[in-house]
Amino acid sequence: MAVSASPQTLQQIAAHARAGRLDAAATLAASAWVAHAGDPVLAGLAGAVEMHRGQYARAADYLTAALRARPDDIAARANLAECLFRTGRTAETLQLCDVQSARADRSLRLARLGGALAQEAGDAPRAIELYRIVVAEQPEDWSTWNNLGNALSDVGDHHAATAALKKALALAPDSQPIRVNLGNSLMEVGEVNEAETLLRDAALAVLEDPAPLLALHGLYRRAGYDTAAFEALRDAAGRAPQDAALQSEFGLEAARLNLYEDAERAYEAAIAIDHGHAPAYVGLASVYERVNREADLEPLRARAIAVGIDGPPIDFIDALRLKRAGRNDDALVALERAGDVVSGAWREHLRGLMLDRLGRYDEAFEAFEAMNAFWRDDPSDPAGRAAKYRGGVAANTAILTADWVRTWTPFDPEPGDYPAPIFLGGFPRSGTTLLDTMLMTDPTTVVLEEQPFIVEIEQELGGLAGMAQADAAVLAAARARYFERVAAHTKLTPGMVIIDKQPLHTNQAAAIRRIFPDARFVLAMRHPCDVLLSCFLTNFRTNNAMSSFLDLRDAASLYDLTFSHWERTLALFDLPVRTVVYERLVEDTARELRPLFDWLGLAWPEEGLDHREAARARGMVSTASYAQVVEPVYQRSAGRWKRYERHLAPIFDTIRPWVDRFGYSLDDGRIPEWPASAETASA
Repeated sequence: MAVSASPQTLQQIAAHARAGRLDAAATLAASAWVAHAGDPVLAGLAGAVEMHRGQYARAADYLTAALRARPDDIAARANLAECLFRTGRTAETLQLCDVQSARADRSLRLARLGGALAQEAGDAPRAIELYRIVVAEQPEDWSTWNNLGNALSDVGDHHAATAALKKALALAPDSQPIRVNLGNSLMEVGEVNEAETLLRDAALAVLEDPAPLLALHGLYRRAGYDTAAFEALRDAAGRAPQDAALQSEFGLEAARLNLYEDAERAYEAAIAIDHGHAPAYVGLASVYERVNREADLEPLRARAIAVGIDGPPIDFIDALRLKRAGRNDDALVALERAGDVVSGAWREHLRGLMLDRLGRYDEAFEAFEAMNAFWRDDPSDPAGRAAKYRGGVAANTAILTADWVRTWTPFDPEPGDYPAPIFLGGFPRSGTTLLDTMLMTDPTTVVLEEQPFIVEIEQELGGLAGMAQADAAVLAAARARYFERVAAHTKLTPGMVIIDKQPLHTNQAAAIRRIFPDARFVLAMRHPCDVLLSCFLTNFRTNNAMSSFLDLRDAASLYDLTFSHWERTLALFDLPVRTVVYERLVEDTARELRPLFDWLGLAWPEEGLDHREAARARGMVSTASYAQVVEPVYQRSAGRWKRYERHLAPIFDTIRPWVDRFGYSLDDGRIPEWPASAETASA
């Protein structure tokens, strides 16, 4: 049994310590320990002295002995926990911070320290118990209310988290982290407007802080507001110009929105900050592949290797290089080695493309299904937004009656600097990008590539239902706004012909007719099965319309609704329209297109139509057809659906009427007949 140090010795040590003579106290304690090792009182006192001297390892040795002798000594336990933490022994620290001991610790050190370490270790329920001990004793402790709110969020109790974070913010109204945490929590409980206001105020309060803007980016992404999400992330990246990871994240968002120039700049900025930032090289490789700059992949690979990058990022670059070289077997092997260096959706899309080229169609379909499943789980609720979009198409179709048209106020637009646009539509993946590229071989044309101007103006006029009563002045102003937006987007000179390409213009045809009664339409047509298959296999941006393509039945439903709307519009207005059939276009381009050029008053290129040269001249193509438009016109996509026929069978009943109506077949390779002449080449 250890012999206890004398009371006089203990009093001397304590007196030195109280007087601030910590070195003297420590020397005396060490001498006493030689003779009285194991004395728990001496151990506790010596440990406290060494802790206050900042000698945490020495203190821990004394305090361990003290606690071994007296396990219920809460002061020794709290001191030991602090010393172990300060020496990096966090696992041992957390063991000391059990809930029972924390309740007995009037200093609350065990509860505070244990809560933080438990949360860091992923044990949110334990952290919550410990934090509640603190706020029960010290309800003005805003920091712990904040930590409690975050831990409650970790276990999914977002209402309780919101309440805790509101208390924290009331106690510390200028705290940026609490504002951001509360904003995120408010999103989770559906208080989106309050969250947006709070985060916007936080973003304005500290102009150097990117955190509120990053939270706003998350809010807008979840709501499906792609443009607002992009702008928030862009501004966040602007506030952190030396953050390579954030620059790279912005590049990924820009690429997701097909803003490839912005994406390339962001990735290059990330590399300039951190030459070895591998995600930026992977992102650049994806951009090069998307914009047909495959020649840049090899130099990019060399740049990455030169800074020490190897393994999966290089494998991914190799996968893209080999895919473009037609070596799909090797590309697939490289992609598998690359693992998860890119998002699940993009990886599965690439896998599907390679498997398709290899003739492994069932495996390819599984990959594309995995790609779509990835997006179906997106927090922005693509399925719900898609259903709402389809509901809007159905509602607008119901509006289209002869009685409704008779309520229109007259509108006869005055001639302006520009002729009425040519509106090119059909359905996504029906060949609209190939067709607009061919039309732009006439130098007097300018192509608008899927811009939202018509949808925006329709909304500004109160939707389709509200457009009937718009008077001539309102419609003339709307028409002028359209040309202003076009001019802000691309260079215009008087007399230029605008080709406004948007595959789903078929759902805006009545609105277009209201604003541009003098407009002409071009309808791109392709076998409905090939169209819907291609939509399902394409890694679209999940906006409200494109989200229907994450499920084949939803895609078929949108097709049915779209062409029901189009047919109703045609019947009401007898629109001036010409149809271009994809299968005829790839069989004999001149025969299919020359009558269209004549009808539109465009100059047919006498030296021969070279759409590839036009595609290269236009620069980046931001649609899903980026690769095809610089290739020769090919026929491999015509009839592609037959390879996936068993997977498409569930939608045959929905689309069979349209297959028959448009002159195709589900049983053979029939395509719509060639028109007898240009005069009969109409819809």
